[in-house]
Amino acid sequence: MATNPNDIEKNKRLAALQPTTKKELALRSFTTQLTAGETLIVEGMPAEYGYFLLSGSVRVLRMNREGRVQVLARLGPGAPINFISLISKQKRNQSSVEAIQKSRFLVLSTSDFDDLRMHYPDFSACFLEIFADRMSRMTDLAAGLSLYTVRARLARFLMALADQSVQGDWTQDEIAAHIGTVRDVVGRLLREFEADGLIKRNRQQIFLLDREGLIRLSEDDS
Repeated sequence: MATNPNDIEKNKRLAALQPTTKKELALRSFTTQLTAGETLIVEGMPAEYGYFLLSGSVRVLRMNREGRVQVLARLGPGAPINFISLISKQKRNQSSVEAIQKSRFLVLSTSDFDDLRMHYPDFSACFLEIFADRMSRMTDLAAGLSLYTVRARLARFLMALADQSVQGDWTQDEIAAHIGTVRDVVGRLLREFEADGLIKRNRQQIFLLDREGLIRLSEDDS
């Protein structure tokens, strides 16, 4: 269905666009929704659409040839999805995206995205900010995988998770995939963190008890 202008106004980034740009965006885009577990984007397939998450939550992941998965992020309402793939030279989806819960999306085709980017400077500036933010997060992720121990990466992950508006119930497999290790290691470290009074676990929920202690662990690069 066509995009309701109210959906644009509820998105912090899009609401800052000029009225004429928002009107054009509403005319060119449409909305769709997925139920929990459905796939929005498949890694390696042609990049045909970009999305803004209007409600719900999704996870972004990549998989190698052996089937090993790395969870790059969980995203909540307002998040832009797949637009970097739209401007890449190969125009291929760089990751897969799955709905964690029932989710709604604003959808923009590649051709409409390119047209808006070329003819509406405020729209182009909006995406420069989005790309800069995304690059910063990916740089931090890459640095963490190469510079810090698994213990430090897990401590950093737990603190970052506590600061996010969308947390969800991360499984140990997902946590392991996100920080670049295996489930058994994550399970052992979580038990150690709990025994040391750093965290408390209740089923799949994790509560931080000693943030200063986790900060000290997060600085371990040995």
